[in-house]
Amino acid sequence: MRTSTSIAVFFLGAVSLAPVFAQESARETYPFFPSLINTSSGNPVASKRFMDPALCQGCHGEIFDQWQGSMHSFAFPDPVFQALWRLASEETGGLTDILCAGCHTAIGTVSEEVVFEGGEFRVSEIARKGVQCDLCHSISASSFLKTPTHLPQNASIIVDPGVVKRGPYDDSVSPFHECAYSELHTTSEFCGNCHNVFHPVTNFHIENTYSEWKFSVYAQKGIQCQDCHMMPVEKAIEVARTLEKPKNPGKASIMGPERDQVYTHEFVGANYTVTSLLGSDRHAEIARERLKGAAEVEILAPESAQKGGLVTVKVKVTNVGAGHNLPTSLTEVRQMWLDVSVKDASGVEIFRSGALDAAGNIDEEAVIFNAHAVTQDGHHTVRPWEIARFEYNRTIPPKGSAREKYSFLVPHNAHGPLAVEATLRYRSYPQSMADMLLGDEAPVLPVVDMARKEVQIVI
Repeated sequence: MRTSTSIAVFFLGAVSLAPVFAQESARETYPFFPSLINTSSGNPVASKRFMDPALCQGCHGEIFDQWQGSMHSFAFPDPVFQALWRLASEETGGLTDILCAGCHTAIGTVSEEVVFEGGEFRVSEIARKGVQCDLCHSISASSFLKTPTHLPQNASIIVDPGVVKRGPYDDSVSPFHECAYSELHTTSEFCGNCHNVFHPVTNFHIENTYSEWKFSVYAQKGIQCQDCHMMPVEKAIEVARTLEKPKNPGKASIMGPERDQVYTHEFVGANYTVTSLLGSDRHAEIARERLKGAAEVEILAPESAQKGGLVTVKVKVTNVGAGHNLPTSLTEVRQMWLDVSVKDASGVEIFRSGALDAAGNIDEEAVIFNAHAVTQDGHHTVRPWEIARFEYNRTIPPKGSAREKYSFLVPHNAHGPLAVEATLRYRSYPQSMADMLLGDEAPVLPVVDMARKEVQIVI
């Protein structure tokens, strides 16, 4: 494990000396700092104390099949994450290694196995399995009330591996292990420990998914992360529509009782890119379906227009299906944008905003819903460890909407009626970023059309 004597240059490269003392004291509370993960003893634990998911498969086969191929199972081998992690390590002298590892290989972190050598991160085989069964069901508590923000963040979990497995049922019995009810496992705070990421020096909110939920109508109605992301996709869409808790009857294990509520373990969000890249087509398809149920598009346009006249239309995008902002997570690289076109009856395009060029770049004047991250010196960056602030955050909150205005001139030779089409499109990150991180192995990133609307204007 690499260390540095210059914590003052941590991430930003130009931070004052003040955070040095805060970080030194943080290590007394968080022995794996800058990750806030801890163990029940406060000491490292050997990775061999965690069970392999294949053992869990014996009794929980259906749940295992749901997890396998999920982004949780790919948390460590995800090639995009690995490339960004390597770049961060090289540019910060290794100071980001454990911050990222705390969530992407928590077992590797608490066992102190994470090693960067030969340009690669190395951990044991069990630690490579990312966010896996025994990790989650060995979490005994969260320390989020002691974090600098008093919010779940940066893997603020306490891990207690052993014979006791914790979960959402108070009547579980197993011949293989002991069972304990855990209220934490039923709450969004459980998920928020890794789905809120704050800069460990400045405490700036780089990823804010939990906080977006916390201040939403979903939280007000008692809808937890699990009610959408641990449900079949059609039930997740229904939850968003009704804001009522779902029921998903079934069995959590082959020898267990029939239950009114069984949580699925695909944990699908919007990442269809990596799941598809790594051959998990089922998870990729669920992600596409979730995206298509997340938003609606409406066009507000005049019924008629004059040739040679100026026409103004408004496009309204509403977040109808996500309990957090659209998009969420690393919003400085997410690309959710409007592709708006106007064509006359002969097919001639007279207006376009949001088209992709041959290299996969979005029109520079397009409306993109994301955040614009900058360094301490105000320069744009997509490197999370460099982010000092967002110059703007143009994401759409739960049940919120955004209206964009477009104006164009109607040519004198246009043939009516005019067809105005608006498509909300999504890509996990820019093609240029994939090319930078993956080089010649970078695929052409697919785009999902989340919602589309078309109206006609008589001329």
